[in-house]
Formats: sequence, C-alpha cells, structure tokens
Amino acid sequence: MLSYSVIILSKFIFAFYLHDNFTAYSFSEISYAIFWGYRFDFASAGVIAFVVTLFDFHKNGMLIFASFLPTALFFNQLSDILYFHESSRHIGYEITDALVDAKSLFMTAFSQHTIFTLFALLFGVLLFVTLFKYLKLSVVPLNKTYVLKKLFLIALTVFFIRGMVQHIPLNPWQANQIGDSKLASLALNATYNVVYSLANKKKKLQKVKLPDVTQETIKESFARLYPNTSSKMSFPLVKTKPNVVFFFLESWSAAYMKPYGFAHTTTPNFDALLQKSIHPTLMIAGGHRTTEGMFTSLTSLQNPLGKSVAKTQLQSFKYSSIIDTLNKEGYSSAFFQGTSKETSGTGSFAQSLGFEQSYGKRDVIERKYKENYWGVQDPDLYNFASQKLQTTLKEPFVIGINGASTHDDKIPKGVQKIDFVKDKSLNNQLNALHFADKALSSFIAKIEKKYPNTIFVLFADHCGGGLTSSLKNYQIPFAIYSKKWIKPHNYHVVLSQRDIAPTLHDILLGDYKKSTTPFTGKSLVREKNHFFADYYHNGILGWIEGDDLVEINSATNTMECFKIENFKKLQSTCQEKEQIMKENALAFTNISQNMLFSNQLQELKKYTQGKENE
Repeated sequence: MLSYSVIILSKFIFAFYLHDNFTAYSFSEISYAIFWGYRFDFASAGVIAFVVTLFDFHKNGMLIFASFLPTALFFNQLSDILYFHESSRHIGYEITDALVDAKSLFMTAFSQHTIFTLFALLFGVLLFVTLFKYLKLSVVPLNKTYVLKKLFLIALTVFFIRGMVQHIPLNPWQANQIGDSKLASLALNATYNVVYSLANKKKKLQKVKLPDVTQETIKESFARLYPNTSSKMSFPLVKTKPNVVFFFLESWSAAYMKPYGFAHTTTPNFDALLQKSIHPTLMIAGGHRTTEGMFTSLTSLQNPLGKSVAKTQLQSFKYSSIIDTLNKEGYSSAFFQGTSKETSGTGSFAQSLGFEQSYGKRDVIERKYKENYWGVQDPDLYNFASQKLQTTLKEPFVIGINGASTHDDKIPKGVQKIDFVKDKSLNNQLNALHFADKALSSFIAKIEKKYPNTIFVLFADHCGGGLTSSLKNYQIPFAIYSKKWIKPHNYHVVLSQRDIAPTLHDILLGDYKKSTTPFTGKSLVREKNHFFADYYHNGILGWIEGDDLVEINSATNTMECFKIENFKKLQSTCQEKEQIMKENALAFTNISQNMLFSNQLQELKKYTQGKENE
C-alpha cells in the first residue's frame, strides 16, 4: 500500500508539473485517469512488496529494503517526469541508455529543473529516513508454512503483474484504452513501463497491435497513396557527383523557428538559407530519438512504432540506405556526433546504415569551448569534421553531423545571451538554438568556399522537449541547399522524414523508382502532390494528407480529426474524407510494420510501385 501511495502521489506531481499538457481537463478528469491506471500501479507496487518480503525472516534486511525500494520508486517516477518533459513519452526501452548517460542526465535535470530536482532529492531523503525510523515490520519465522506462504505471495504478485484476470500480461499500450492519449500518459506509470521493458529486454521487440484492415482496403489504400504517375524530368538532376552533407540538427523544433510560425527570429541564418533552398511548408519527424530520425531519413522506412531499430533484433537486418548507395558510387563517408558514440548506440547504428567511419566527442581533441553536459559544442565539432575532410575523406564525400549544443541549453561562457522570451528555461533553450544556428552558418560558408561542389541537406533528427501538442512534437525544419546546384523553390506540402532519401536519390543518383531500395517516401522534386506524413505518439497514430490530420487511437480504433492552419491543429468534424485517411493510415502502417518485423522489406515495392494493385 505504501508503494501504491507513492505512485499515486507521483502521478499527481506529474499532472501538476506538466500542467500545460492537461489544461483542457478538469481536476476530476485528471484524477479519474490517475486512478484508472490502478492495474499498472498495483503491478509496480506488487513487485516491490514481493522483493521486500523475500527478506521478511531478517528484520534489519527487510527494513533496509522496505525503506530503499519505495524511495527508489519515487525517484524513478519523478525522473520520468523530466524525461516526459523532453520527449513527450514515458521512459521505457531507453532506460539502458539512461544508465550509460546518468551523469549527463542528472546535470541536465539539475540545471534545467533546479527547484524540481532539489525537491525530489529532499523529499526522497526524508521519505527514506522516515520509513527507516518509523516503519514497523514483523519478522516471519522460518517454519514449515514459510514456503507455502511464499508460493502464495508469488502467485498473488503474478496476478497483479498480469493486470488482474486477463489472458495476456499487462502491456503498456493498454493505457490507451482509456480513450485519450494525454490521459493515457497519466494512467500509465513510469515504473511499470521500465520494468516491462527490462523484463522483455532479451525478448524480441514486438509490433504494436493496430486495428486490422482487410486486403481489399490495403489494395485500395496503396492505390490512392501511390498512384501511377510519370515525370518529364530527367534524373539525376545533378549530372556530376557532388559532395553531400547531412545535418541531423539535434532537437531543432520547427515550433521555435520563425519560418514555422514562432514569434521570434531564433535561427536567422537557417531562415536565410531556407529562401535559397528547395523546401516544403513543413516536415514531420519519424520519431523522437536520434537513431529513429536517422533510420527514417536514410532508409525511407517507418520506425517500429514508438521505438527504435537500434539495439534490438531489428538492427541485425540488412537495410538499404541512401548512404550505402552513395558508397557504391565511390563516395567516402563518415558520421560525426557531438555526444559520446555510445549514447543510444548512435555511432555503431550510423555505421550499420552505411557510414564507413564514426566519430564522437572523445575524438574531438582541439576545442575552443568547454563541453556542455552532453558533449562538445557545435563549432568544435564542425572544426573537427573540417579537419577530417582534409586529412581522411576524399571527394566525393557524404558526411552526417549530429551536434550537441542543442542537446542542452548551455551556451559557452562569453557568448552574449538574447532575451527572446520571459520564460528563463525556454529562453536558455532558444539561445542554444541561436548559437547552433550561427555555428551552422559558419561551417556551411567554410565548406562552400573549399568544396563548392557540395549539397547540404538540413533537417532535425527529432524535436526537443517542452512541446505539448502531439503535432508540434514532430514538426521539424527541412531544406536542401546548394549555391551551385539548387534552384530555390517552396513546395506547399507537408513532407515526412521518409521523403528525404528518395528526393536525394532523384537529385544525385537517378530515378528513385528504378532503385532496388524499398522507399516508402516520395521525391519532393518529382511529385507535386500525393504526399502524406505520419507519426506515432503515445499510442496515437497521426496521419497527414494536405492540411488534414487524423489521429487514431491504436487501442480503441477511434479517431479525431483536425485541420492544420499556421502549423497548429484545429479540431474539425470527421467526414468521409477523414475515414478514407484512416484507412490509408492503417493500411500503410500495418504493411510497413509487418514487412519491417518479418525482414521482408523488398516486398514493400509491390505495394509502393503499384504491382500489388494491378
């Protein structure tokens, strides 16, 4: 009961601290959601109670565990609040990465959420001391009934962990059965999500269960999504072999950039480049981690919903990426990241997607600026990349760069801060973005001068934190720029990160439709319409066609409909058009996930090239 009470308290703190997520709900609705998740809460509390009672024959041992485990539970619950603030989802499979980056995570929490972190530490210490001093426990003698009692307790614990009486173990996605994605985040507690992830760590990653669709619906949907179109253009658009620089702009959220509706000019250099580039109105990210953004943008495939291919059984599969294709064309390749190469396994994952070399913060010896809590500042990373281009890589080259300046909100000492907004935390974040933007511009100018035959591909790997709207959590900037090769054009469409690879293929390599790579995205320079984008956010599948958005609850098969105006989603009435969009979303996602998990990705071409529809 003690552990259950700690969980309930932490859930109310969750709702209070992240109150911007729940402004549309009354206190009674929030309370209902908190207690609705009692199965997850009882399961988490049951595990702790079971571990404590394993020591019930030894008073001091039981007292230590009975004091420590509820305190650890409290810390885990509150740590998840900070993680949710940054990623808009509970921590799950990322827990192993959290242990690797524990120091960076703690320092980020302490610097960006100082009062909250101090409160958590103080309350945690008081909780432990109080329990240790005042908790009254009874020792159970080791007699002939001891084993029977333990067997009964094990059975009771399993009963709770399985979510009471049901035929399958309680799965975190079932929180969405409450029918509202935001309330579902309150119903599910972080500890259950972590325990479930750890318990299934050695098991294969499983597909998220989606509402079924018929074969006829699949056929009709893919015919709508991939109509047979022809182009009068000649591919590739660029007849030489230009160098390519991919900027995986760490945590750059379009919501904080003026071209995408923000009030202040936080990225003046990117904004200027945008006018010299080919770019859509908006791009939708394929996930909320760097590895998720890398996978979607380089392979043109959908991520496992809410997860990453990295560090799962799926990483062992062979994927065709735009980097692999460029390597075969004689390009040299390398990936540079400002954080540690071990963070989320990003370095090794980049190499599995085709980059021949991988470098992290420990490789960057020469530094002008002090590290932030995550890694080297962007100017130092860019300087290191420039050196490697001169000493290690040969032309034509393709490189990927993922900085660390915007992984934190600390700009280097001596850099002048700008007062963008009154909110101190957000202003720090915007200043880090502004600093990164200046470093980006300097690097592009330097590369342009030395390597004029270069194309720059600029997009965020994923969004940063603090965004309350599900749509805003996936809105990222995107532009393809080259003074020599790119004629500026603004396409009034919403793109998916999956569209990056086929667009580059058309520009650099030739007709992407003739490639053996199973692209699920489309080419911005070829298709003028028929684009669609998707995201998966806490059990909600978002699907965009034009300025229409539908959000489908994967657990209840219900949907809400919206119009996208000025980069915001406005509630609208669901009609026949939106029902067709729902069919398209479920057909595409079911097939994509089936092919991904069964390692039959080449089969996707049957659907995307119309062979399945003939």
